[in-house]
Amino acid sequence: MFLHLPSSQCSLPNSCGLHWPRSRVPPLADRLSIKLRRLRVQRQAVDRRLPGSVNLPVLFVSAAVANRVSNRVLLAPLLHHTYFLALTTTVAQLVVYLTWLKRRCRKGLVQDLMWSFAKRNPALITAFGMCEGAFFPLVVLAGVAAFTSFPRTSGSVAVVALCIAAYGLQAGAMVLKEVVFSRYQKNPAGSCAGHANDGIGGDRCLPFDPALFLTAGTGCRLLVQFLAWPVFQQLTQGLSLRSCFAAGFQAMQQPSVLPLVVFYIAANVALSITALLLVQKTSAAATVLANVVALPLSALVFCLPLPLLEQQAFHWQFALSLVLIVLGNLLYSHRSLRE
Repeated sequence: MFLHLPSSQCSLPNSCGLHWPRSRVPPLADRLSIKLRRLRVQRQAVDRRLPGSVNLPVLFVSAAVANRVSNRVLLAPLLHHTYFLALTTTVAQLVVYLTWLKRRCRKGLVQDLMWSFAKRNPALITAFGMCEGAFFPLVVLAGVAAFTSFPRTSGSVAVVALCIAAYGLQAGAMVLKEVVFSRYQKNPAGSCAGHANDGIGGDRCLPFDPALFLTAGTGCRLLVQFLAWPVFQQLTQGLSLRSCFAAGFQAMQQPSVLPLVVFYIAANVALSITALLLVQKTSAAATVLANVVALPLSALVFCLPLPLLEQQAFHWQFALSLVLIVLGNLLYSHRSLRE
């Protein structure tokens, strides 16, 4: 027979010193206990995600600003070796991603389901690598067109056309990132749907690994850049690949250039990783908004004294127009960001 006490004196039997056998614990108490445990687990998970959700956009914007500024600074000493710089950056990124992937495989974070998903969907990852691979040559051509002695009208048209094509491919790469992650989460073979609402066992289903995605995509990008290298050389300088490699390597070895190259490669690696994690943990809309914020900040940095560049004049009208652009994009994307 159960002993009932007033609720003001006792809320749970064990707290009042009454020890029931486990088999006689009321089912309601079991359900409440399990529900409380799940709520605690979910609250801890939210608390762990909150700092990352705030810091990740800040890291992405910082990396984007550093990438744009360092790229513009390097155009001064490496104006005739920009494609070699792009190839060097891609090779360095691939080495970093392979090392990262190897470490994550050793820790068991890259599951067999992820490898099988990548094998079943090679077109998505290849398309991502091709978009990013074509982005670099187009940006380099735009830089060459902007800083060579083209006629004013035709040069401006060429720069605008190349920039539109390049950033269109970059937008396509961003969409492909979100498609890969969302398709993996909805993939029945991945069994992610069965753990989506499980408060206790949800950690067993991991999202698609960013190191695996970046390694595969960067390998495809490097292949595209190598294939486009001879064509690029014929359109710009007409040098052989061996001569281009020797001249680019020698130009990078200058004491004033080598630290900037290392910084530029580090900024590229940080930008790629933070962009991928931002798409994975938030949405493509949040990534686009963060990229829009990074663009005016990069323009304002050029008003500061930078090495190898002439300091630009600061105008309040320019700053106000940049603020209006950011606010307009924020208002346009606020519904997507809430979701």
